[in-house]
Amino acid sequence: MSEILSVIAFVGPETLPLQVASEQGFFADQRLDVQWTAATGSVDQMTRLMDGRCDIVMTAIDNVIAYVEGQGAVIPDTSPDLVAFLGCASEPRPLVARPDIGTIADLRDQRIAVDALNTGFSFLLRHCLETAGLGRTDYDLVPVGAPPARWQAMESGDCVAALLSKAYAETATAAGHHELRPEPDPWKTYQGGVFAARKSWLRDRPAVASGFIRAMLEATDWMLEPSQAPTLPDMLIRHLPHLSISGARAAATALPTLLQPGLPISGDGLQTVLALRQNYGKPATVLGDANKYLDMRLYAEVT
Repeated sequence: MSEILSVIAFVGPETLPLQVASEQGFFADQRLDVQWTAATGSVDQMTRLMDGRCDIVMTAIDNVIAYVEGQGAVIPDTSPDLVAFLGCASEPRPLVARPDIGTIADLRDQRIAVDALNTGFSFLLRHCLETAGLGRTDYDLVPVGAPPARWQAMESGDCVAALLSKAYAETATAAGHHELRPEPDPWKTYQGGVFAARKSWLRDRPAVASGFIRAMLEATDWMLEPSQAPTLPDMLIRHLPHLSISGARAAATALPTLLQPGLPISGDGLQTVLALRQNYGKPATVLGDANKYLDMRLYAEVT
């Protein structure tokens, strides 16, 4: 009998292994019935994880750190026991703006759509804006949720720019908007996505968690096989129905640079995340060692 596993993910090309593991039977091989849904925003996603309405999330590791340290958008009734246990991809989130916004400095006195103010990639964006000469009071960050909501905020005119997924960035550029590229590229040394769970859940269901890890690693290896390249665009369109054919082909071509075999968590990338949160996180606190936010024991056993 299969174990039911509930997963909430910020869906993008980097989460295609979930689709592959379902379609190719890798979850079934581990006797798992994985029921995954797309996150509408980090606040709802992390709240559902903390109160037990889902088992696993694919989210930014910064979200894990934020809620563990009491800096999340909501304060739970009990102390969160969250950890990352498997890596994912750190897909860059393009900063896309209206055509009349020529540079990052032109975002002065403008509204920018983000997931949430004190979690996710907002700190990385603030660092980029600061590097471009903008102080914290020179712009407004508007928390609206996941990439679809951020694109809608731009489309409606409520915001002039947004951090989008690559797929929604393509939609935005096709509509006449354009990407603002910060220099230096902040994504080169940043650990973004991870799979996370409650420590108590990992302790109580190690066989289920290990099966999930095995299936995801098998799915990633399957995707990265050169012989599977022709199948990936159609699979991406099933995974991300808003993708155009050209967008799916571009995303498929980028997958080998986006996903690494073994789905590792970058130690250097995690240090960058911690440094940004130490600088911008509120209320101010002294963050723990990186290992405080990780539990890689099952991963080590599987690999």
